[in-house]
Amino acid sequence: MQDFSVEIKKVDDYIFAILKGELDAYHSIEFKEKMIEAIKGDGKRALIDMTNLSYIDSAGLGALVSLLKRSSENSKELRIFGLRGNVKKVFELTRLNRVFKIFDTIEEAKA
Repeated sequence: MQDFSVEIKKVDDYIFAILKGELDAYHSIEFKEKMIEAIKGDGKRALIDMTNLSYIDSAGLGALVSLLKRSSENSKELRIFGLRGNVKKVFELTRLNRVFKIFDTIEEAKA
Protein backbone atom coordinates (compact mmCIF):
# COMPACT_ATOMS: atom_id res chain seq x y z
CA MET A 1 0.00 0.00 0.00
CA GLN A 2 1.49 3.27 -1.11
CA ASP A 3 1.01 6.47 0.81
CA PHE A 4 -1.69 8.89 -0.14
CA SER A 5 -1.94 12.59 0.54
CA VAL A 6 -4.45 15.26 -0.26
CA GLU A 7 -3.66 18.93 0.15
CA ILE A 8 -6.61 21.27 -0.07
CA LYS A 9 -6.25 25.01 -0.40
CA LYS A 10 -8.42 27.90 -1.47
CA VAL A 11 -7.08 30.41 -3.96
CA ASP A 12 -9.34 33.20 -5.18
CA ASP A 13 -12.61 31.55 -6.26
CA TYR A 14 -11.10 28.09 -6.54
CA ILE A 15 -10.81 25.15 -4.19
CA PHE A 16 -7.71 23.12 -5.12
CA ALA A 17 -7.20 19.52 -4.10
CA ILE A 18 -3.77 18.12 -4.90
CA LEU A 19 -3.70 14.31 -4.79
CA LYS A 20 -0.55 12.20 -4.50
CA GLY A 21 -0.09 8.44 -4.34
CA GLU A 22 -2.91 5.91 -4.47
CA LEU A 23 -6.59 6.75 -4.03
CA ASP A 24 -7.95 3.40 -2.91
CA ALA A 25 -10.37 1.92 -0.40
CA TYR A 26 -7.97 2.77 2.43
CA HIS A 27 -7.79 6.46 1.55
CA SER A 28 -11.04 7.32 -0.23
CA ILE A 29 -12.95 8.10 2.97
CA GLU A 30 -10.31 10.58 4.15
CA PHE A 31 -10.27 12.24 0.73
CA LYS A 32 -14.06 12.45 0.53
CA GLU A 33 -14.42 13.91 4.05
CA LYS A 34 -11.82 16.60 3.42
CA MET A 35 -13.37 17.52 0.08
CA ILE A 36 -16.90 17.71 1.49
CA GLU A 37 -15.72 20.24 4.06
CA ALA A 38 -13.93 22.26 1.39
CA ILE A 39 -16.93 22.22 -0.94
CA LYS A 40 -19.16 23.62 1.82
CA GLY A 41 -17.01 26.77 1.93
CA ASP A 42 -16.49 29.61 -0.49
CA GLY A 43 -15.39 29.18 -4.05
CA LYS A 44 -17.18 28.67 -7.32
CA ARG A 45 -15.17 25.77 -8.64
CA ALA A 46 -13.36 22.77 -7.15
CA LEU A 47 -10.29 21.67 -9.09
CA ILE A 48 -8.72 18.27 -8.42
CA ASP A 49 -5.09 17.85 -9.47
CA MET A 50 -4.40 14.19 -10.30
CA THR A 51 -0.98 14.77 -11.85
CA ASN A 52 0.75 12.79 -9.09
CA LEU A 53 -1.95 10.19 -8.56
CA SER A 54 -0.52 6.80 -9.51
CA TYR A 55 -3.53 4.57 -8.86
CA ILE A 56 -7.29 4.73 -8.33
CA ASP A 57 -9.69 1.90 -7.55
CA SER A 58 -13.48 1.61 -7.47
CA ALA A 59 -13.67 3.15 -3.99
CA GLY A 60 -11.71 6.17 -5.20
CA LEU A 61 -13.98 6.48 -8.23
CA GLY A 62 -17.01 6.19 -5.97
CA ALA A 63 -15.71 9.01 -3.79
CA LEU A 64 -15.26 11.21 -6.86
CA VAL A 65 -18.77 10.47 -8.14
CA SER A 66 -20.18 11.29 -4.71
CA LEU A 67 -18.21 14.55 -4.65
CA LEU A 68 -19.52 15.45 -8.09
CA LYS A 69 -23.06 15.22 -6.71
CA ARG A 70 -22.15 17.14 -3.54
CA SER A 71 -20.51 19.87 -5.59
CA SER A 72 -23.62 20.29 -7.69
CA GLU A 73 -25.79 20.44 -4.56
CA ASN A 74 -23.54 23.24 -3.26
CA SER A 75 -23.64 25.16 -6.57
CA LYS A 76 -20.02 24.38 -7.35
CA GLU A 77 -18.44 22.95 -10.44
CA LEU A 78 -16.02 20.04 -10.03
CA ARG A 79 -13.19 19.77 -12.55
CA ILE A 80 -10.35 17.26 -12.78
CA PHE A 81 -7.00 17.76 -14.43
CA GLY A 82 -3.68 16.00 -14.90
CA LEU A 83 -4.86 12.42 -15.47
CA ARG A 84 -1.91 10.20 -16.37
CA GLY A 85 -1.21 6.58 -17.29
CA ASN A 86 -3.36 3.94 -15.61
CA VAL A 87 -5.55 6.50 -13.87
CA LYS A 88 -6.51 7.97 -17.23
CA LYS A 89 -7.20 4.46 -18.59
CA VAL A 90 -9.51 3.69 -15.66
CA PHE A 91 -11.55 6.83 -16.39
CA GLU A 92 -11.78 5.85 -20.05
CA LEU A 93 -12.71 2.19 -19.36
CA THR A 94 -15.43 3.18 -16.89
CA ARG A 95 -16.52 6.01 -19.21
CA LEU A 96 -16.28 8.46 -16.33
CA ASN A 97 -14.33 10.66 -18.74
CA ARG A 98 -17.79 11.43 -20.15
CA VAL A 99 -19.24 12.29 -16.74
CA PHE A 100 -16.50 14.54 -15.34
CA LYS A 101 -15.09 17.71 -16.82
CA ILE A 102 -11.49 16.64 -17.40
CA PHE A 103 -8.63 18.86 -18.52
CA ASP A 104 -4.96 18.32 -19.24
CA THR A 105 -3.58 21.34 -17.35
CA ILE A 106 -4.52 23.61 -14.48
CA GLU A 107 -4.75 26.55 -16.87
CA GLU A 108 -7.41 24.77 -18.92
CA ALA A 109 -9.29 23.70 -15.79
CA LYS A 110 -9.36 27.27 -14.47
CA ALA A 111 -10.66 28.78 -17.73
